[in-house]
Amino acid sequence: MPPSFLPWSSRLARFRPFRGIRFDPGKVGDFAKVVAPPYDVIGRRARDRLFESGPYNVTRLILHPEGHERAGEQFRRWLAEGVLVREEVPAFYLYRQDFELEGKRSRVGVIGALHLEPFDRGVVRPHEQTFDQHKRDRLELTTEVKANLSPIFGLYSHDSFEPEPDGGWSEPPVIDVEHEGVRNRLWVIRDPNNVERIRQALAGRTVFIADGHHRYETALNYFAALNPGKELPLGDDAPSDDEQPAAHVMAFLGRIEDPGMVVLPTHRIALSLGSADVARYERAITAAFETEFATRSSSGRSGALAWLEQQPRTVNAFVVGLASRREYLLLRRPRPSGGGRAARLDVAVLHRVLLGEMLGQAGGQAQLSYSADTEETFDALEQGKAEAIFVLRATSPEEMADVCLAGELLPQKSTFFYPKLLTGLVFHSLEPAPATGSD
Repeated sequence: MPPSFLPWSSRLARFRPFRGIRFDPGKVGDFAKVVAPPYDVIGRRARDRLFESGPYNVTRLILHPEGHERAGEQFRRWLAEGVLVREEVPAFYLYRQDFELEGKRSRVGVIGALHLEPFDRGVVRPHEQTFDQHKRDRLELTTEVKANLSPIFGLYSHDSFEPEPDGGWSEPPVIDVEHEGVRNRLWVIRDPNNVERIRQALAGRTVFIADGHHRYETALNYFAALNPGKELPLGDDAPSDDEQPAAHVMAFLGRIEDPGMVVLPTHRIALSLGSADVARYERAITAAFETEFATRSSSGRSGALAWLEQQPRTVNAFVVGLASRREYLLLRRPRPSGGGRAARLDVAVLHRVLLGEMLGQAGGQAQLSYSADTEETFDALEQGKAEAIFVLRATSPEEMADVCLAGELLPQKSTFFYPKLLTGLVFHSLEPAPATGSD
């Protein structure tokens, strides 16, 4: 384990069981018509399709077409009708995803209530920049629903901890649903010994946010709105989730060392380069990088990707396609030795140098879209939908953690953890729990 993975702060993360709210399977039927991906990867057409797939689809909460107020009304109605049911006792939720990517893989983690910590305490560490507009939108939804509807995705380092269901993997899960080729299973962990084993194993870990930066910062903002001028409590002073749920956020925590922890690259598609002098831009690129060429053909595409994967991590490497050229540019140069850990990574060099300095000097500005689908990225160029494409290697979980520990940030969409966590498996109420049996 790299030394940089040791906890940055003496303050310890607190991860606790909570009384989750789940759909009653007897009321909702087929869970495939209930669950959805995270809100930020659902386009308008996908939202409409999911919304119409069934009366209980979770998009009616996370992306209601009539607004957040209607989502809040829907959430309260489902609770009143028993469509949503709250656990009688605090529990952890074991979440396993089985999928195929260069062979069979599985990823296992635990959903619980993570005590909120401001980033300056060094307990929970971000790695990406966020945008105020998205946080305002999620805060409006949280205020109406008064619940976390989707978990943040956090990583921790542990060389041996392996969570498993109370009765072992042979125990039937409470949810078993396939979504887009991924099998998703959820177990409720209620056994006190297993709950304590999980709590102890995850206590004191530095938590790195892999996905859900906007949701985490929204949770901080929601607590601040409820408690003006009040700081989040420290250490033993921290109340339980039952006592102060708004001081917690629902989180899925997985091990960095898990072989199923897959990160895909997020490629950049430049729909426009603005008023750039493309010939000047190309000259600047080829002067600054060691450059090879591959024909814009299916074999050239395969060769370019093979070349990219063969490059050592001591260099920055990219495949660039320009609409004005009939070859792909295969670019590499040594990683910079200074400027911080984030500044050395491919995605940072891409934004600072290729999309920043060089494009700016050529009089251009990129209008970007993003894709984790490599073929879709190449096709955007070949189909005339893009002026340029920039194909990257993935940022590894270890590189992401090093950036977090250095207190640095990467450009947005620097990582794409695959598969995405489903929304609709369990919710975390932000209102104090009623006495057991009174739900």
